[in-house]
Amino acid sequence: MSENVQKTLSEAGEMQRSSRRGDRVTSVVIAVAATLAALGTLLAHHRSIEALTTKNQAILSQARASDAYGKYEAKQVRYQIAQALIASGILTTQRGQKALNDLANKELGSSSELLAKAQSLEAASQRDDEQSDVVLKSYELLQLATTFFDISVVLVSISTLVRTRALLMVGGALSGVGILLLSIGYFRT
Repeated sequence: MSENVQKTLSEAGEMQRSSRRGDRVTSVVIAVAATLAALGTLLAHHRSIEALTTKNQAILSQARASDAYGKYEAKQVRYQIAQALIASGILTTQRGQKALNDLANKELGSSSELLAKAQSLEAASQRDDEQSDVVLKSYELLQLATTFFDISVVLVSISTLVRTRALLMVGGALSGVGILLLSIGYFRT
């Protein structure tokens, strides 16, 4: 009988040591997942700010391009009016015709600079808008990774309460998916 008691006590001691090792693994998985969730949240917030800033820059560049196009069109209208007046022969003096011709040439010359500026601003706006979309996709992946880490923490915590390895494994797998999404989201830009 004493051998059975000693064997049972030995088995109980081994089960207790095994349980403690399992608690350590669970604690480590929870700590790592929670840390990664915090990191994912930090990166996601930075990406959202970057996306908003880039989108605002695109809007500002587009507004400036619209202003430049408006100025270009005004100069073109003045040029065409001056050309029409010259062609109509309303001005009979040489001095008046020369002044109007100088005005027309000045408007034509400066309008080409405005057109180039407007096109440049519009191209910058397009680039910023496209970059904002890329950064926004990165933000979405980082948010999704953070969600996987949060769910992992909850599942692993529940696995501790109900003493089941299945939830620990599912939580670990979700953390793995979260790490993959975090990496893709971080390096997307």
